[in-house]
Amino acid sequence: MTSISQDPKGYYAALGLAPGADLSAIKAAYRSRAKSVHPDRNRTAGAREEFQRLVEAYRVLRDVVHRAEYDATGGHPLIEDGDDYPATPFACSCCGAVTAQPRYVIFHQVRSYLLWAKRSRLEGIFCRDCADATAVRASMVTWLKGWWSPPGLVLTPMALIRNLFGGTKPRHENARLLIRQARAFLALDETDIARALTEQAAGFARMSVHKRQVADLRQETAGATRRMRGRWSPWAGGVFAAQALPLLALPVVVGVFALVATKPWDKPVATTAGIVVKPAGIGDIRHVAIADLKLRQAAMDGAPVLALLDRFTTVQVLATEGAEWSQVRTPPGVVGWVATRALYAGSASLFKQEWCAANKGTTPQGGEVLLRRANGDHRLLIHNDGRQDAVVKLKTATGNTVVAYYVPATYHLNVAGIPDGTFRIEFAIGSLYSRGCGIFAGDMQAGLMPFTLTYKQVSTSKSQSINAIPEITLVTAPGDPRQPQPLDLDKFAADD
Repeated sequence: MTSISQDPKGYYAALGLAPGADLSAIKAAYRSRAKSVHPDRNRTAGAREEFQRLVEAYRVLRDVVHRAEYDATGGHPLIEDGDDYPATPFACSCCGAVTAQPRYVIFHQVRSYLLWAKRSRLEGIFCRDCADATAVRASMVTWLKGWWSPPGLVLTPMALIRNLFGGTKPRHENARLLIRQARAFLALDETDIARALTEQAAGFARMSVHKRQVADLRQETAGATRRMRGRWSPWAGGVFAAQALPLLALPVVVGVFALVATKPWDKPVATTAGIVVKPAGIGDIRHVAIADLKLRQAAMDGAPVLALLDRFTTVQVLATEGAEWSQVRTPPGVVGWVATRALYAGSASLFKQEWCAANKGTTPQGGEVLLRRANGDHRLLIHNDGRQDAVVKLKTATGNTVVAYYVPATYHLNVAGIPDGTFRIEFAIGSLYSRGCGIFAGDMQAGLMPFTLTYKQVSTSKSQSINAIPEITLVTAPGDPRQPQPLDLDKFAADD
């Protein structure tokens, strides 16, 4: 704060401060010196007088209006609100210029330190220009350093909004400030300015003594003819816009991060009334959302069926017929028409994972037959020494599954009912087996045994002489020639 009188009564010196120190420094200095000079701790002869001097200095300097009076006049300010006011108007605590419309304003700053946040205040008696500059400085510090802790996420927007609307203006202090400033200008025969300050003080006055003083000033300035334009509208000037634009952009930034995190475009659009999708566009990549979707030769219900599409099949839209039908190309290259409502946009893998988890069903029992398309009299020993459950499929050379068994972790099973034929052996391991999809919903891996099994019917006499039952081991040691080969998950899941 600019000091006209410097420190004639030695109040700043009593606290060990230079003239013009702010309130936070005054409070910190008082707490520190009070501990050392208090008579209960300091037994020297002049300790009591020194402590009383310290209390007197703090009593004057801690009050923003009393401190402004002391800095402006060098005289001892009135401790109570009386009618004897100084003849010197108050000056701005930043630029030192006398202002006709002063305000006592508190601006808020927040600094974050990972786990905690520190709040501080920039306060003083300001002219409007210095108040705007201080608001921008406090908001910039808060924008840059306030967000980086959990408390800062709450405190930072609160501080920014307060600064945006002109900071905090305590009513009691501003009423006293404006009444005394009005008295000072009235003593200088500036009746118009005194009248304007009186009306501004009326907006802050809540105590009866302040209301009485405002009424007295209105009588004394009744002859004022010129009105003074108020400068303290929060949204006046470009400073409000400069602070408001980043705040207005903040929800947009948060919304963009939320969209990137949730990726709603990867999720099917559905309601309780059934599958609902956006209108299909030519060239769109869509995915089948129902089982056994009929691919028809024409866009009508009675048209011949070209193929049945499995759930989660990826297709490309080639054309549309109204809102009900879409012409699509399947992965094998077959072109036909399907109902648009059976297609959805987004990641098929994500939709499949969610659907499979929702249709997991009960966990199969050890040795349970999950699928059987043929029966026979042959047997097989399956060893699963791993820590994850497994599904073992016997498939024909064309990829058709004949029989599938569920083999829990650490189980050794003797399965039966295998028909004649030569079979590839495919298996998958994982967790959370889904009956609805026939796959594991968690950590699934698939493999192919590097050999085939051939079963054929023999005579009764020969079968009695054959005691050996074929065995397979899902977990083998590194370097074992019977080590399984990696297999694509979609190829394992495809039965036809």
